[in-house]
Amino acid sequence: LSWQQEIDKLAPEDDAGYEAWSQALDTLDRLRNQKQIFKRPDLLNYIIGLQNFLAAQGDVGKSNSIADVVQKVHQELFEGDSDHFTIPATANGVAQTLISYQNSHKPDDLWHLVTPDYTRANLWLQLRSGDNKDMERVIDDVNRYLTEKKPPSKLKAEWAGLTYINVAWQNKMVTGMLKSFLSSFVVVFIMMAILFRSLLWGLLAMIPLTFTITIIYGVIGLIGKDYDMPVAVLSSLTLGLAVDFAIHFLQRSRATMARFGDWSRTAHEMFEEPARAIARNTIVISLGFTPLLFAPLIPYQTVGVFLASIMLYSGLATLWMLPALLTVLQGRVFKNTIKPTNAVTQQEQEKKP
Repeated sequence: LSWQQEIDKLAPEDDAGYEAWSQALDTLDRLRNQKQIFKRPDLLNYIIGLQNFLAAQGDVGKSNSIADVVQKVHQELFEGDSDHFTIPATANGVAQTLISYQNSHKPDDLWHLVTPDYTRANLWLQLRSGDNKDMERVIDDVNRYLTEKKPPSKLKAEWAGLTYINVAWQNKMVTGMLKSFLSSFVVVFIMMAILFRSLLWGLLAMIPLTFTITIIYGVIGLIGKDYDMPVAVLSSLTLGLAVDFAIHFLQRSRATMARFGDWSRTAHEMFEEPARAIARNTIVISLGFTPLLFAPLIPYQTVGVFLASIMLYSGLATLWMLPALLTVLQGRVFKNTIKPTNAVTQQEQEKKP
């Protein structure tokens, strides 16, 4: 190095020259350490404060950082005196502890906790559980600490790790599935309105679907079942399966009402062959999914319970809610097909031989 060559040129008796170069090199070290922010004692103490704060919250079992290394090596340099389990007062002191650590360990071990230029550092957190809710609380705790207690230097916190990836994936999945589900719900309503050529009939077709979704997802929330991947994927199947029975029932009701012109007779007719067909279909398909309950994998069991419940509740809603609503709204939904009772009787008498 050029500065080393200049020092070598000094005469042995030139004490002033050696003193000047010594001060200059100390100044260079201080300037270099200022850029290497994770050698700064105040910043290392801030990291220790964050670690202690997270440990006090209860979700983090253990944490590791470069600050822990500095404290431990500093203690060992003073023959294990517990009073020196602290961060050195100067950046040069921190640098000396790190050099001692590297001399007694593999040189690359330190780079698991900090980058070689000391501008980025890792804070390793070991959670007491892998639950996503715990991870979300830890994220909130860190953000709260960074907000309430400003760091001595501007820091940018970034997350990594499998548990955090699970949280990010869950948020994306839930948001994406919710948007997809709501948009599909609207599309199904539009299709029903076009099929029956009436907004009111379209709304009626959505009643069993809405009832089924409310019951199933309400029960999932009440029992504490996680909104996992099988449940998220099956959300889209709920729409198609739950609306199927309603389409058959309403279409058959319209056709039967057009033939009789009287809702009482239409309702009686609907609970003959059409209702039996829907009930049998509900039972057969629901039972068809029950073998999945004995599968060794939990996702298969979830699929079995979920699909069987969809068929069961949609069938019940179709046979229970739609007839009641059609009875109440018969004056509006069948306003163009209701015929006087006498006229119906006369038509039947004319058909008799």
